[in-house]
Amino acid sequence: MRNDCMQRLLNWWKCVQTWMERWFPAMRLMREQMLPHNQAVLSELDTIHAEVREALEPEEQLEAINAISSLRHAWNNMVSELRLLVANRFGVFSSEASAGMRSRMVNIGYYSEEVPGYLQTLRTMVDSNRLGFIGPEALDVLDRHHRDWINASKQLITLLDNPGWRVDLVILTESIDPLLEKMRQRLSALDLELDKQSAQDITQLTKTARTLSFSILGIAFFGILLITFAYIFLNRTLLRPIAETAMALKQEAQGVLDITPPPASLQETANLVEAFNEMRKQVHMRQQHLDHMAHHDALTRLPNRVLFRDRLEHALKIAAREGRLIGLMFLDLDRFKQVNDSLGHLVGDELLKIVAERLRALTRESDTVARLSGDEFAVLVEGINERDDMIPLAEKMLEALEQPIEIAEHELRITVSVGIAMAPLDDVVADNLIRDADTAMYSAKQQGRAAYRFFTDEMTHVVAESLQLENEIRSAVENGEFLFHFQPVVSLRNGELYCCEALMRWQHSEKGLLAPEVFLDVLDDTGLITSIIDTLLDQASNHREKLSKKLGREIAVSVNLSARLMNDPAFCRGLLKRLVAREFPLGSLVLEITEDTLTRELAEANEFLQQVKNLGAKIALDDFGVGQASLSHLRQFPFDLVKIDRDFISNVHSDANDANLVRAIIQLAHAFGMQVVAEGVETEQQLAFVRAQGCDYIQGYLVGVPADSGQVVACLSAGQNGSLLAT
Repeated sequence: MRNDCMQRLLNWWKCVQTWMERWFPAMRLMREQMLPHNQAVLSELDTIHAEVREALEPEEQLEAINAISSLRHAWNNMVSELRLLVANRFGVFSSEASAGMRSRMVNIGYYSEEVPGYLQTLRTMVDSNRLGFIGPEALDVLDRHHRDWINASKQLITLLDNPGWRVDLVILTESIDPLLEKMRQRLSALDLELDKQSAQDITQLTKTARTLSFSILGIAFFGILLITFAYIFLNRTLLRPIAETAMALKQEAQGVLDITPPPASLQETANLVEAFNEMRKQVHMRQQHLDHMAHHDALTRLPNRVLFRDRLEHALKIAAREGRLIGLMFLDLDRFKQVNDSLGHLVGDELLKIVAERLRALTRESDTVARLSGDEFAVLVEGINERDDMIPLAEKMLEALEQPIEIAEHELRITVSVGIAMAPLDDVVADNLIRDADTAMYSAKQQGRAAYRFFTDEMTHVVAESLQLENEIRSAVENGEFLFHFQPVVSLRNGELYCCEALMRWQHSEKGLLAPEVFLDVLDDTGLITSIIDTLLDQASNHREKLSKKLGREIAVSVNLSARLMNDPAFCRGLLKRLVAREFPLGSLVLEITEDTLTRELAEANEFLQQVKNLGAKIALDDFGVGQASLSHLRQFPFDLVKIDRDFISNVHSDANDANLVRAIIQLAHAFGMQVVAEGVETEQQLAFVRAQGCDYIQGYLVGVPADSGQVVACLSAGQNGSLLAT
C-alpha cells in the first residue's frame, strides 16, 4: 500500500514537472544544466575549503580562505543575479521587465569576469604549494563548470527574449483574444436587436399603464385610510414606548442615575425595555473596567502615573490640614535595560511583576505603590511624623529587591536606586515633589546605585551640572575633541616595548586635557561612544604603524571595550572588517575588557570575542582582582593577557595581603597559559617585586606616562630599538 502511494506521488510530480516545462520552456535548461553546475561548483569549493582547514597552519589559512570566500561570494552573486533576471522577466519587481533584465545581465557579466580572477589567484597558490594537497585539476573542474554555466545562462537569456518564453501568453494572444473579439461583436449585434424590441414594447406598456393608473388611485385611497388607523394603533402600543426608551438612553448617556424604565403593553416593547436594562448594567461594568485600565498599569496592576498623581494631590491636602508629613519614594531598577537586551522583554516583564509584588508586600494598605513608566516605580507613604520614619522602609526595599529572582531558568540579581522627597519639607506641589524624588534617585545612581538618598537643594545644582556636562560632551563629539593618548607596556624579559595602551582624553576648549573619569560614563550611558569609536580606532591604527616603522618590528596597540560597544552590532561589524582587511596584523591589536563587563556580558560577548581572536586579535582581562569575575570565567574563555589592578601593585611592599594576592594572580594566570601585565608600576621596588614573581609585562609611570602619538614616537629613538627598561 505504501509503495503504491509513493508511486502515485512520483507520477503526480512528473506530471507537474512536464506541465511546468511546457508552460515555461526554460525550466528544463535551468534544472538539467545550470543547477548541476551550480551544485558542483559549491561542492568543490567546500572540498577545497575543508582541505585548506586541515592541511594548513592557522597563520597560512587566512589568505587562502579569503580567496575561496571571495570566489564563493562572486559565484553566489552571479547565480543570484540570474535568479533576479528570471524574476524580472516575470515582472516581479517592475512592470517593465526588459529594464530589470538588462541591469541583471550587466551584473552577471561583472561577476562572471571576477570568477576567473579568483581562480587565477588560487592557481597561483597551487603553484606555490599554499593549498595543501589541492591540485590544478580541481581548479580546472571549477573553470569548466563556470564556462558551461555561462553558456547555459546565455541560452536561458535567449529563451527568455523569445516571444514564446511562456506558452500561456502565446495561447492567450493567438487563441483566446480572437475568440473574445468574436464574442464582443456578437454581443453588439444582440444589443441592437434588443433596442428594437424595447421600442415596440414601450407602446404596449403605455396603454396598460393608463388602465393601471385608475386602479392604483382607488387602491391608494383605501390604503391611506388603513395607514391612518394603523398609525394610531402603533403609536399607542409601540412608537411611544420606543420614544420613551430612547429618551432614557439619552439620559443614561448624560449620566442621569435615576431613570425609570418606560411601561410596555406589547411583548416586543417589553423585551426592548428588558434589553435596555441589561445594556445599562453592561455599560456600567465596562465603564468601571475602562476606568480601572485608565488609572492602572496593565502589566503590574499597580496605579499608573495619572492615578498616583491624583492620590498624591489628595494626600497633600490632608497633610496640610492635619499637619502631618508624607513621604514620596522614587525607585529605578539598576541596569534593567541589560536584562531586556540580553534575556528579552518577556523576562523583563516578569521581573517587573515580581518587583511590584515585593513592593506591595512591604507597604501598608494605606500606602500607594505605582508604576510610573518602564522600570520606574513610586511609593506614597502617608501619616508619618518625621523624615527618619522613611529609612526603615527604604532599607527593607533595598534588601528585598536584592534577593535572587528565578525567571525562566535564569537567576537574576538586581538592585534599585531610591530617591526620597518629603512634603511639606521639600515641596507642597505634586509635580515638584515627584521631580525632587526623581532628582534624589539620580543622585543615588551617581553615588554607586543600590542606595537611597533624601532630596536636598544641592542635588538640584548637581543635576543641572550633569545636564550641562552632557551637553558639553555632545558638542565635543560633534567638534572632534576626543582623542587617544598612549602609554607604553614594556616586556620584563628584554625591556623592549610590547604595546601601547590607548587611553581616551578630552581636549576641552577651556579646561584643557581632561581624564576619562570626567566624561567616560556619560559617553557610554548616552551611547555617544559609538559615534566616535571609528575615528579613535583610526588614531590607534596610525599610531601603531608609526611605532612599527620607527622600530622596524610590529608593535601592538590595546583598546578598552565597554559593554555598550560589545553590544553594538555596527561597531562589531566594523572591527571585524578592519581585522579581515589586515589593518591590524596578527597579534597587533589587544582588546581589553573589565571584570564587571565580563560578569554581565560574557554570554553575549563570547561569540564576538572568539571571532576577533580567530582573526588575530588578543584579549586582555583588565583590572583583575577588583571586580566580580570568577575562576569559571577564566576557564570559560581563553584570555591572552591578565592585567593586575594598580591598587594591588602600589601596596606590595607595605601590605602582605596585597603581595600574596599579586603573587597568586601571576601563578594562576600562568597556570591557565595567560601572560600577566602589572599596572601602575611607579617605583624600582615595585618593579623588582613583580619581576621576581615572574610577571611578563609592566605598565606605569616608571616606564612612561600617557602622551599623544607624536610624543611617544619622539621619545623612542632608533638607537634604543624600543628598549625602555634596563634588563
